[in-house]
Amino acid sequence: MSIKIYMPALSPTMEMGNLVKWLKKEGDSISSGEIIAEIETDKALMEYESADDGVLGKILIAEGTNDVKVNSPIAILLEEGESIDDLDNIDKKISIDDKTETFQDEVSSDAQSTSNVEQEKDMPLKANEGNIDSSNNKKESQVNLDIERKYISPLAKRIAEENNIDTREISGSGPNGRIVKKDIHQRINSESTGINVTDHESIVSLYNASNYSEKINDNMRLVIAKRLEESNLQIPSYTLNIDCSISKLNKVRNSMNEHFDNHQRLSINHFIIKITSMAMIKVPEVNSTWIGDKTLIHKNTDIGIAVAIENGLITPIIRDVQSKGLSAIRDDMKLLVEKARDKKLSPSEYQGGTISISNLGAYGIKNFTSIINPPQSSILSIGASRKIPVIEEEAVSIDEVISITLTADHRLIDGAVGANFISYMKEIIENPNLMLL
Repeated sequence: MSIKIYMPALSPTMEMGNLVKWLKKEGDSISSGEIIAEIETDKALMEYESADDGVLGKILIAEGTNDVKVNSPIAILLEEGESIDDLDNIDKKISIDDKTETFQDEVSSDAQSTSNVEQEKDMPLKANEGNIDSSNNKKESQVNLDIERKYISPLAKRIAEENNIDTREISGSGPNGRIVKKDIHQRINSESTGINVTDHESIVSLYNASNYSEKINDNMRLVIAKRLEESNLQIPSYTLNIDCSISKLNKVRNSMNEHFDNHQRLSINHFIIKITSMAMIKVPEVNSTWIGDKTLIHKNTDIGIAVAIENGLITPIIRDVQSKGLSAIRDDMKLLVEKARDKKLSPSEYQGGTISISNLGAYGIKNFTSIINPPQSSILSIGASRKIPVIEEEAVSIDEVISITLTADHRLIDGAVGANFISYMKEIIENPNLMLL
């Protein structure tokens, strides 16, 4: 019996993928585990392995096709005893199966929606009583109530009341049209600017069509936008900033680099990564993950490194930093950055972690604030080094400093805890001999 090959979900955030290249052609024999195609996810270019043996009977999605939905059929694999001549019957069966699956999904979705409404515990808004005839029977009244009723979360209701927001005209984005906090914040923003930020046509109408060009946002950009919007709306964060002298650290680094070739030289980044790990061990609250009613306190320090790539950004993870020396951190970072820029990272190389580091020092940026990358709980922003005058013992000298900014999830990391963490980093940076302890 023929086997349908589907567009795989190669990452948790992947909803669509680009079928970059077929590595097999119709009529080719395929073994289980053999690579048959290259697929670009929202994060990387990945190789797709066949799970079965057979012959590639028909390619349904041509290479170079973008935005193919996950779980869409992309090819047909023929098993032993089947021939390409059987494809007409196979195509008809696939069409029938797909329609059946779609119908079943719709039925399941309707049933789930009904179940969700029955179980909904959020507050209903007051129904439009003018549309309910009290003389009608209970069944008709209930139908009208179901049509007019909207649901709103308690938090969204409170924020709306505090800001005098009329929720009757808001379309909820939550389950079953429930109005959630994000919907209220969007309405507040639109009322303060006079523009509905979700009404794209209204925004476009503000500009002269002859003065702009349009660029279609690819999957990576859409995922970045979605995740950062979720982070900004759902994570109550705060920032702390501190200046650190790197004069002593530079002396240690320069001394160590005398023993390395140019391509093996240590950078400030390698030291910052190791020092971040040491501070996470010292202040374990920072090495944690919020999952609602529980907090995960991690034993290992897995640290993300923000890497700018074509049309986007990705954060590969250096694992188990607490057990690695500077040279191992250097080698891991070099490999991950190369794979990131070539779009060759596997999901295990960029998922997870509890903290990330973003360094814009190469651009001359003195200090900046980054947005937390969920499910991580914090992110460090490293600025460019700069020289400043310092008064010591009534004498003026020149010191070299960098600015470090911590953005932290307040649900996990209280202000004093964050201050303890970043202050400990400063202590080690300014006294690098402590790294030997």
